[in-house]
Amino acid sequence: MANEIVKKQKTANRNFWYGVWNGIIINASEIFFNSGLVLAPFLAGLGASPVVIGLVPALRVGGWFLPQLLVAHRLAGEPYKLPSYRRISWFRTLAFVLLSLATFVISDHGWLVVAVVVLLGVVAFGGGVSGVAFTDVTGKVVPHNRLGTFWVLRNAGGGILALGAGFLLRWILGSEIAFPYNFGIILAIGTALAAFAYWVFGLIDEPPGKPGAKESLGHMIGRIPTLLRENSSYRRYLRVRSFILIALLADPFYAIYAQRRLNAPEGELGTFIIVMTLASIAANFALRRPANKGRNVLILQIGVSCLVLASLLAFFAPTWQWIMAVLIASAVGQAAVNIAVWNLLYTVSPEAERPLYIGVTNTLMALPSFAPIVAGVIVTLFGYRATFVLALLCGILALAFSFRFADLKALDVRLAGND
Repeated sequence: MANEIVKKQKTANRNFWYGVWNGIIINASEIFFNSGLVLAPFLAGLGASPVVIGLVPALRVGGWFLPQLLVAHRLAGEPYKLPSYRRISWFRTLAFVLLSLATFVISDHGWLVVAVVVLLGVVAFGGGVSGVAFTDVTGKVVPHNRLGTFWVLRNAGGGILALGAGFLLRWILGSEIAFPYNFGIILAIGTALAAFAYWVFGLIDEPPGKPGAKESLGHMIGRIPTLLRENSSYRRYLRVRSFILIALLADPFYAIYAQRRLNAPEGELGTFIIVMTLASIAANFALRRPANKGRNVLILQIGVSCLVLASLLAFFAPTWQWIMAVLIASAVGQAAVNIAVWNLLYTVSPEAERPLYIGVTNTLMALPSFAPIVAGVIVTLFGYRATFVLALLCGILALAFSFRFADLKALDVRLAGND
């Protein structure tokens, strides 16, 4: 019996660290695919319009969210979700490889823009298909009172690697490597890291979950109104999270605004990444303890306040150096929000119905995640500062509605104390 307990504990610890290392590596890879600091300048250099530039972060987020209800319907009755994750990871890796190769083999900039957008959409859609499995497996292998530590180690560890990535980006973009091949090298490095991260998560020894009742997609969709009506905490969670996603609509345009309106040198993109990474690392470490104690509503409010501050600073920025403060506020805000929204989703969703809650949540979030496309239109018609104002207003609304989380706050604290 004692040996069995020790064996289970070793497996649990190993699973925890596989999840952590997956996050560290995937967060490092994301630096090379950063929507605002890599992909947006890359597409701008290819001659893409602001609408197309806004489409990319929308595809990357919305494409990840959109298919999850369809996947939840298929996975809800399955005790094991990891086999689905492994299959889709091969598909995503192939799309990433094709994306990197396209930069070197497609000489026409217009067709290269099309290839980049399509392949990023494919990667994002594949991520959405595997996202339900990832979230459910994480909920199985990480106790509620260690979720804060789990996300912080993933994000901060990835941030430390991202510091080196920032210096590497700065060197590549400041070198004699011709455009767009310099960005092709950047995308290839990100591809290698992403593939390795998927493999690491696939090493988890997944325990069987509590399968929900098998039901048709139509029946699952028909349950959504009842779920929203009966669970007021979940309904309020969705409202706040929607406004947060819309409040991020200006984020892809901060670096371009610094370059095109405030005359920031292209080589400073690497500096921007370093600054954002340091801010994110500091925020993650600062928020670990309150997250473990079930203070995720407070963390969410801190994060949204920082996003509001970022929009406000961007609006009044007199020089490109001022954008450094914008990026710091944005990085801290997104670090806090990313920790809180996942922990609160685990809090509000019963284990047996977790795939349903994940699928519904992320599918509903697809619509507000396309806000950067609207931002691209606003930039074209009214200029960059108009998007900063809209982001500011949506952030204020998200913050105001977050003060109606009394029941969710109490449940979060109780779950953290029971683990």
